[in-house]
Amino acid sequence: MQQITSSSQLRGVFPALFTPLKNDDPRCLSNSIDYEKAKKMIDDLINAGVHGFVPVGTTGQSATLSTEQHLDFMKFVLDYVDGRVPIIAGAGSNSTRESVEMIKAILKIKEVAMLCVTGYYNNPPQEGIYAHFKALSSETGAKIILYNVPGRTASYIHPNTVIKLAEDKNIIGLKQSVEFRIGEKHHEDTKSIIQQTKGMDFAVISGEDGAFIDMLELGGVGLISATANIPEAAKIFVDLYNSFQKNEAEKCDNLQDEARDYVEAVFCRKNPIPLGTFFNSPLLLPLMPVKDTERGAEAEARIQKLIKEKAQSLLKYS
Repeated sequence: MQQITSSSQLRGVFPALFTPLKNDDPRCLSNSIDYEKAKKMIDDLINAGVHGFVPVGTTGQSATLSTEQHLDFMKFVLDYVDGRVPIIAGAGSNSTRESVEMIKAILKIKEVAMLCVTGYYNNPPQEGIYAHFKALSSETGAKIILYNVPGRTASYIHPNTVIKLAEDKNIIGLKQSVEFRIGEKHHEDTKSIIQQTKGMDFAVISGEDGAFIDMLELGGVGLISATANIPEAAKIFVDLYNSFQKNEAEKCDNLQDEARDYVEAVFCRKNPIPLGTFFNSPLLLPLMPVKDTERGAEAEARIQKLIKEKAQSLLKYS
């Protein structure tokens, strides 16, 4: 299958792939990647019908993996998936130089689209955000998907900035992880971006698992999802996407409701902490297992109950 080179291919459900680790460092400082578990995860999700993967984003522990692990896991995913579905590489940084270097290193493995975040912590002005993404495009030639997630970065890409960036032939999409439902803070901004980029080589996709149907109704075209790491949840999202294409509105609403238990469990603590429990994987510090957080035993029990009742494909990891 061809890798994503235009917005017309940025369609459907893309799990933000969790990076499973081995229990080989009790300090949780330098655990190695569990590639055998990752193979099972990938195969299960392809069988569930997902449209692609986004490895080594936030859900993939990008903030705590070493640069070597980041690139090794990216190469592994590309080799193992072997063209069965497209890959979008997590390659963001709050340093433009670092992001350029990461993109160039990934492009040496394979030419794939890149998901790149805004400037967390240093929190640049809109002019800096614009210059950052323009530099990623001009310095690398890669296809770039903007990632707007102010809840993590304290850095919001304003609609005018997005629309200006959409004019760049290499900038093909936006992952919108904001409150965009009707009546919410960023609804009008999101609606404006979708309307004003129509006819351009630019697509908007949801980063909010609980609002996939809302994004589709706004004119968005896909979902990059932490919850979709769970094969049973991925299948629901794929069914929802397909049903929307057939104008089956009531079925879409029912499927979004059906996904709720999975979404709530995956986000019962800061992502990707709960996925560590779902896939029986350590997390690198400063992330902690669910059970070691406040009221963690209760949350852990809810996750285990969900696995036994609704996500039985994950029992093999217990």
